[in-house]
Amino acid sequence: MRNTRRPATSRQRLAGFTLVELSLVLVVISILIGAVMGGMNVYRQAMTQRMYSDFVLGWRAAYLSFVSNSYGIQPGDSTTSPSYAVGGALNTPLCGDALINAMLAQGVSLPHGRAAEMPDRYVYTDKSGTPHEVQVCLETVLWSLPATTVGTFQAVPRHVLRITGLAPSVALAFDAMTDGRIDASFGEFREAGSEAGQGAASTDWSQDETASMRNADEGESVELTAYLLVGR
Repeated sequence: MRNTRRPATSRQRLAGFTLVELSLVLVVISILIGAVMGGMNVYRQAMTQRMYSDFVLGWRAAYLSFVSNSYGIQPGDSTTSPSYAVGGALNTPLCGDALINAMLAQGVSLPHGRAAEMPDRYVYTDKSGTPHEVQVCLETVLWSLPATTVGTFQAVPRHVLRITGLAPSVALAFDAMTDGRIDASFGEFREAGSEAGQGAASTDWSQDETASMRNADEGESVELTAYLLVGR
C-alpha cells in the first residue's frame, strides 16, 4: 500500500511549548525552590539551636562546675590571694589554651567544639553559606543592673562568657533563646559595648543580617561579639 502521509512541515517540526506549558513549568520550579529554601531554613535554625544548647550552654555549665570545685575562685585567678575576677582582674579575658588548661586542671569536662583540641571553638555557616568560627573566652566585666532607686542603674562586676564570631542572625537568635526577647543592652545576653550602659531605653543590636563587610553585596557577613552572663 502506498504511504499517503505527508512529510512534516518546518513549522510542525519547530513547534515548542505553549505559554501555558511554560507557565506550568515555572510554577513547578518555584514550588521546588521554595521547598528547598524552606528546608534549608529549618535545618539552619536547628543547627543554631544545637550550637546554643550544646556549645554555648555547655560552656556556661563548665564554668559553673569550675567555680563549684574551686569554692568561688575564678578561672585564671590566684589561688593564694584571689581577686575573684577571671584572669585576676577586670577586663582580662581568659582564652585559648590558657582557658582550656585552667578548666581541665580543675577536672571540668568541656563541650565538644571544632575539634578535640579546640573545645573553645565552633564552626557554622550563615544564611548565605559563609562559614564562621565562634570562639568563647571567660572574662569579668562591668555589667549594668538596676540600682536602689527606680529607673536608675549601676555597673557592677560580673563574670561572662565572651562569644566572638557571631553573624547578626545568630546573635539575635541566641538573644531570643536566652531572654525571650531581642535587646542588646538588657537581659543575660548582651552585645559587647552595651553591657554596662546606664540608660533605661531598649537598644538594638549594632548590625542586622543585611550587613556585610566592606559594604559590598559579595562581602562576608559581619561578625558581632556578645556576652552571656554566667556568674555573679
